[in-house]
Amino acid sequence: MFWRRSTGRSDVVARNGVVASSQPLATQAGIEILKKGGNAIDAAVAVAAVLDVVEPFSTGCGGDAFALVHLPDAKSPLSFNGSGRSGSLVTIDDLLERGWTEMPVRGGPPATVPGAMHLWGYLVEKHGSIELKDVLAPAIDYARNGFPVSPLISEVWSLVTDALQNDAARDLYTIDGRHPHLGELMRNRDLAEVFETVASEGYEGFYKGDIAEAMANAIQEHGGFVTAEDIGKHRTNETEPISTSYRGVDVYEAPPNGQGFAALSMLNIMEQFDFNSLSALSANRYHAMIEAKKLAYSDLYAHNADPEHMKVSMDELLSKKYAKKRHSLIQMSSAMDSPGTGFPLGEDTIYLCTADSEGRAVSFINSLYMGFGSGLVVPDYGIKLQNRGNLFSLDPKHPNSYAPDKLPFHTIIPGAMYRNDVLYCVFGIMGGAHQAQAHAQLVSNIVDYGMSPQAGLDHPRFNHDQKNDSVAIESCVPADVQGELRKRGHRIVHETMSGFGGGQAILRLDDSWIAGSDFRKDGQASGF
Repeated sequence: MFWRRSTGRSDVVARNGVVASSQPLATQAGIEILKKGGNAIDAAVAVAAVLDVVEPFSTGCGGDAFALVHLPDAKSPLSFNGSGRSGSLVTIDDLLERGWTEMPVRGGPPATVPGAMHLWGYLVEKHGSIELKDVLAPAIDYARNGFPVSPLISEVWSLVTDALQNDAARDLYTIDGRHPHLGELMRNRDLAEVFETVASEGYEGFYKGDIAEAMANAIQEHGGFVTAEDIGKHRTNETEPISTSYRGVDVYEAPPNGQGFAALSMLNIMEQFDFNSLSALSANRYHAMIEAKKLAYSDLYAHNADPEHMKVSMDELLSKKYAKKRHSLIQMSSAMDSPGTGFPLGEDTIYLCTADSEGRAVSFINSLYMGFGSGLVVPDYGIKLQNRGNLFSLDPKHPNSYAPDKLPFHTIIPGAMYRNDVLYCVFGIMGGAHQAQAHAQLVSNIVDYGMSPQAGLDHPRFNHDQKNDSVAIESCVPADVQGELRKRGHRIVHETMSGFGGGQAILRLDDSWIAGSDFRKDGQASGF
């Protein structure tokens, strides 16, 4: 079955360097860094910092970030966890005594220690080629002098303006109480000064002194639990990436507390099917992937947590023996009942990837969690604070239950693929609970069907909601395929009732790179 979406986007092929992100201004900032002698690590951090300014509801230095970094001739990626911990001021017993049954969505209580800025500085310090002040220069320029709002960002901004919780947030991110329209200039001079402080004092300056005190005060003034001491203790963790082999390609994800193992679990189950005999748009392929997703996410919601609190090992969850056992539960003639409900997840995140002429490549993801995160902006500093703590459980028996100084369940995940110990691809797709299932679909598009990065990203995706056991499928999947899935018992909902995120991917060619950027965002892949 032939399918082609007329997105107007082609793969970008370049030799000296490539950058793909969800916003053209950020992509061009990354290219500028590469041309000035920075490497892929410098470019990735520059792009993340610019996105803090130009896509403000999705990301920022007051959020968290994860990265997989490929260094020249390496046989696997380095993994970095830039997520922050819960505050020290309360215990789960304190929250239960208040009568809470779940963590609040906005305000101070779901705010956790920001991890992104530390990861930015740490990566540049350990693996960058230029100074942090030069890496932050493009973001400082846009924050101080302004940027014109792009089409999709204006549209999404309108949907999340009501999330703004304090005067500092509303003053900064609305114009006379409304969201900014297409082409209007927006700026964040206070954040420019924060970036300039970090540029001159180092990233440690963000985690101590006046900036840390101001962040803690903003959180506590709105009922939160983070102290300046909690912020001062934060460090980036270098972790061991997790992986599985999918039809001879090694797929890497960051380990828990991120949800990346669900993508690997899903691929392990999908590997039991012979996709060579199936069209990429066939009902059998979508059915197999949806069922594999249900099983992988049932494990995700039962077990994912701060790795120090997990009760099941990655070796058990990612074993091929376990995948075969899970595969045996799938009936091709009918859909299974969703094997777990989980809990609701948010969707606002940015994913970017970069590569340079010397062979480095970076898979990088940064998020506030939901749109504008906690809804709080630190007065006089322009820093948006995340609401990642909303994902803590208040069930004391769950491994992800709230506790002081604990990493929360995390949705954001960077991905990478290697073939015969050689880098093959860096990739990622943002979008809350959609991410792991989208990773598995993209890997299959590239590995099973030989799609290019752009074609693999463009290909119609499904998004299964574990809580409601419903499946949104993009409308360009043929009607007869959707009809067959309904006959098998899948509860199909219209694509407008769901989100399909947005991704980027860079694939290694012999002497160059080929990159794509998802049409579902305002993004751009570029190279030189």
